[in-house]
Amino acid sequence: MTDNKNKSPYLLLILGIFAVSTAAILIKMALPYASPIAIAFHRLFFSAIIAILIFVFTKKSEWVSISRKQIGLLVLSGVFLALHFALWTWSLELVSVNSSVIFTTTSPLWVGLMSPLILKERVPRRYYVGVLFAFAGGLLIAILGKNNSGASTLPGLLMALSSAWMIAGYLLVGRKVASQMSTEQYVSIVYSVAAVVLGIMLLVLEKGYQTYPPRIYLIFFLLALVPQTLGHTSMNKAMKHLPARIVSLALLFEPIGSSILAILFLKELPSAVEIAGGILILFGLFFALSAKPNAA
Repeated sequence: MTDNKNKSPYLLLILGIFAVSTAAILIKMALPYASPIAIAFHRLFFSAIIAILIFVFTKKSEWVSISRKQIGLLVLSGVFLALHFALWTWSLELVSVNSSVIFTTTSPLWVGLMSPLILKERVPRRYYVGVLFAFAGGLLIAILGKNNSGASTLPGLLMALSSAWMIAGYLLVGRKVASQMSTEQYVSIVYSVAAVVLGIMLLVLEKGYQTYPPRIYLIFFLLALVPQTLGHTSMNKAMKHLPARIVSLALLFEPIGSSILAILFLKELPSAVEIAGGILILFGLFFALSAKPNAA
């Protein structure tokens, strides 16, 4: 019985990593039929509905009153999340799954770099060495990488990197307010704010709402259900029983999982430059995230 309890958080973590790894593939499947903003909007729209239903049926009695300051932080968190999904989805239209996911996965590095300024948390010295390795890998892909049409991958990579900055902002802001309420209440509010922001962007940039075939709506719903709800919920539950450092390191398997799924379902093989740069980035992330907190 004890062995099963010890294993269950790791099983949840594996399930969560697999679930989030499906996001890029589902987005790629939808991109020929819908714009990046439309995909991001529908993902958050359905995610918000699912999150609200989960909260109402499981944690409604645990509703916590929200102060004006908390409202501001929740709105800011939702804006960061909306921009993250918009930029990341857009990057997948311009570069491969492998490059986009690897650049987006660098978000823990930016959280660590900003933690001393925003959260007053010390960062181990080796963290900065890891950042240098990741920067070298990113530079390699940015300078030498080409997309299928032979054009530079730089615009798409910058969008993926910007999406990493946005999710870093989301995490930094979220840490200040998420601990003050249940996870269900927090995500139902933040997902709703993100959906509203993306809905406004969709109406302004595309001058109206476009309808899609039923199978595209199914992809939108699967994006909300599998990587967003199942993936993040599993990892949040695993984090309650495992050190945050272990969960952060496990997230490094997302680019690997996404790349394998891209090979299987999209026939999208990573180039030699992407493999070399990706190894440097992932090694830098591993080196930085495996540092012990007291090593500063």
